[in-house]
Amino acid sequence: MPLIQRSISPGAGFLAEAARHMHEFAQANHLAPADLSSLQVILPNLKLANDLAQALRTSVSGPVLLPHMATLSGMVEAWLPQFDAVADARRQLILHAQLRSRNWFDESLLWDVVAELTGLFDTLTEHAVKLPDDGQELLQQLAAAFELNDSAALAFEARLVNTLWLAEAQGKPSRLSARVLACQAWMRQLQHPLVVVAEERDAGLLQGTLEALAQSLPVLLLCPDRALAQGELAEVLTAAWPLAGSEAVSQALFERAERLAGTQIEKAQVRLGMVSADSLEGLAQAVADQVLEWAHAGRQNIALIALDRLAARRARALLERDGVLVQDETGWKMSTTRAAAVVDAWLEVLASDAYHRALIDLLRAPMLFADMSEEQHVAACLAVEQLVADTSVASGLERLLKEAGKAPSAFAILSRLKDARAVMQLGKAASISEWLQRLRESLEVLGALRSFEGDNAGRAWLEWHEMRQAELAGETAAFSFTSWRHWFNRQMDSSLFRDESIDSPVIMTHLAATRLRCFDGVILVGADAEHMMPGTQPVWLAHSGLRRSLGLPPLDAALAQQREDIAGLMLSAGQTLVAWQSRNRGEELMPAPEISMLISTLGAQGKNSGVRRHIARNVAVSTDVGEAHVSAPSVPQARIPAQLSASAMQTLLSCPYRYFARYVLRLDELDVLSEAMEKSDFGNQLHDMLKEFHQRFPVLQAEEPAALLAALEAMTEEAFAEVVERNFQDHAWRLRWRSRLSAYIGWQCKREQEGWKWLDGEVERKRDLALSNGHTLQLKGRIDRMDVATREGGRQVALLDYKTRGMAALRKQAQDPDDIQLAFYALLNGLDVSEAGYVGLDDQSVDLARIADPLARAEALEACIRACFDGMFGGQGLPAQGTPAACGYCEMRGICRKEWQA
Repeated sequence: MPLIQRSISPGAGFLAEAARHMHEFAQANHLAPADLSSLQVILPNLKLANDLAQALRTSVSGPVLLPHMATLSGMVEAWLPQFDAVADARRQLILHAQLRSRNWFDESLLWDVVAELTGLFDTLTEHAVKLPDDGQELLQQLAAAFELNDSAALAFEARLVNTLWLAEAQGKPSRLSARVLACQAWMRQLQHPLVVVAEERDAGLLQGTLEALAQSLPVLLLCPDRALAQGELAEVLTAAWPLAGSEAVSQALFERAERLAGTQIEKAQVRLGMVSADSLEGLAQAVADQVLEWAHAGRQNIALIALDRLAARRARALLERDGVLVQDETGWKMSTTRAAAVVDAWLEVLASDAYHRALIDLLRAPMLFADMSEEQHVAACLAVEQLVADTSVASGLERLLKEAGKAPSAFAILSRLKDARAVMQLGKAASISEWLQRLRESLEVLGALRSFEGDNAGRAWLEWHEMRQAELAGETAAFSFTSWRHWFNRQMDSSLFRDESIDSPVIMTHLAATRLRCFDGVILVGADAEHMMPGTQPVWLAHSGLRRSLGLPPLDAALAQQREDIAGLMLSAGQTLVAWQSRNRGEELMPAPEISMLISTLGAQGKNSGVRRHIARNVAVSTDVGEAHVSAPSVPQARIPAQLSASAMQTLLSCPYRYFARYVLRLDELDVLSEAMEKSDFGNQLHDMLKEFHQRFPVLQAEEPAALLAALEAMTEEAFAEVVERNFQDHAWRLRWRSRLSAYIGWQCKREQEGWKWLDGEVERKRDLALSNGHTLQLKGRIDRMDVATREGGRQVALLDYKTRGMAALRKQAQDPDDIQLAFYALLNGLDVSEAGYVGLDDQSVDLARIADPLARAEALEACIRACFDGMFGGQGLPAQGTPAACGYCEMRGICRKEWQA
């Protein structure tokens, strides 16, 4: 008997019409209308089963014995074991071994080639394409498709593909091949009528299989066909996206749109809206706003089609903030879960030998060290961060452990990392299964597995781990840590995690999963040209001529199917919103071509296309606003700092609130390790070097200039040796200083001629300053250099500060009355100062920028310090009053709320 095929209009009534055809089919095969239990029904998606069951009950107005409904994969699952399919992970390993044995590619490329080949072979299997057994015949086919002759590259590709295709064909079948064989075996044993609900207008290879099956038992094929759709929206979609093979395809878009009546467009726009947003955040907010509006209007079945996964996940976060949960049907890459992120951070620490950024990222992971309290974990993490900042050790676990001797909590946690690293045995190659076992054991040492077991994604990762170990048990091929990690990362990217704990009427799904389903509201999230591109084909099959030669569908078939999926979704939904991001990083983004065609159709005949720009939620502003006050906290006497440095006093003068935050609340940021030398590091290096130089040569005029220059050059090389070894780019700083050595020696000799001699360097000074009411403040600081001279008036002292800045900037700084560094040093020295200035080391010539009357400035500063701290002890507030320039680089910006004051 022939295959019975019925076409049904896609839309809300599809399942009701399908139920009617199924009852007619049952009656034609002598089945009772209320007893369909002997029917087998194949559905494209099990999500349709409940709705189809309800439609079958409604069509007979009473109880009915339902047919057995399942997907084709579900039907044939029981038949798979007899074909002994090779697991995907083992299949990849076999292909890898084949490639490795032939030495055709570099080791670092093998897993990428394996992924390309498995995609190629699966595509050929899916479309029942068999490559020629003869490599030369395949080469001729390739040459004809690419119109190339005597191509060495084509010959190599033909040999590669043909060899591995034949090798795979001789082994156990892949899971996809086994599924095809299981499907054939299942169909051969069928004895009852079969109903197949297809998700596409063209059933493709399935139709040929069903036609052969129909020769032995009744088969009904139900297919959606947009040509049967009616209504205003259907007419608009037909004008925008004409069906393949219709006469309208050859007509211009404006001609098709002109035939639409104005009322048709207006009525279509009742069910179809479009919105563009200027940013990712705006797009997510537009989606969330629409979901909330529909939910408040009573719509219960809402779908977010995640074309742009990032925007869709941000929209989900906004909805959850408003108390609306979202059920994610698509899942997300295992690599993006919290558990996998911890594993990846651990592997990065191993690969980089505890590179400091990777190390701190790992230690901050909350899923580690479950046997420690949260307080202990945080304290240990901070201790390691402080250790890295203090020692400037950019990487090297052993070096960090050596430096951590005086920090017990840092040493303890770094020791655990060392123990876990020992378990991994990085230098010893092993099978993939053994690497996985080592990984699990190392995570146990790090105290992560207990956290994994208490987390949904963590449990999914552990299940994945156990499954891969079981699949690859017995494989002995050895891999280095780097090669295994490449395999592992690809596995994490290809595996999905779905959170099954959320049940919500708002779902997030992908376009193909919506076929034949009905929703009250649908939002296409990210309908721009980039995110609506169909999935890429294996590179080897990305040539149209080759696809045609092999009998594969053309490349634009995926685009056409995507258009039909969107049309079917719009026809079946109560309302649809198409949303996309219109700007990204200052550049204009266009909607996808299909959406642009739809916009043009809606805007035909001079009508409004209905595209609106997203506007952020309006927030009602209260008129009951009190007087704004600048933050000016007072400090309890017990919390007033007992010490004061030059930098702290400069902070107090620049902005009292910043001083409060840094020195009272102690909110100062941790020093961040710089991997390259910065100007401040360069200056510190010169301070230490010049102190050593002057200790060795207190008077330069007594020495030979050539000997002085040679000695300073040797000190420079020694001082910069470790820095350059750590980062060769810092060699530029060494060269920069070496070009100024002669200038510095010349300047120092000239200074000695003026009567000044080097006295000391890096001098620590402390001085107690008596305040009113019996309070005392200790001043402290370190003076870069002190010189001494004997004059007629007696002994004179000069205070100098080295600066790696140009002289023009230093002279300006010295004249600035708000600059207090040298005045503070003069105050520290007990006001016994004749000269103070900045030594500029960054110009071609070295010179001194003096401040005028250092004693007077020191006395003025002393009075200022007394006034500030007497006021602080008296309860005076510390207001946020920094200048715009000071606020621009202040790390406390935002805490003081100055920018939010009226």
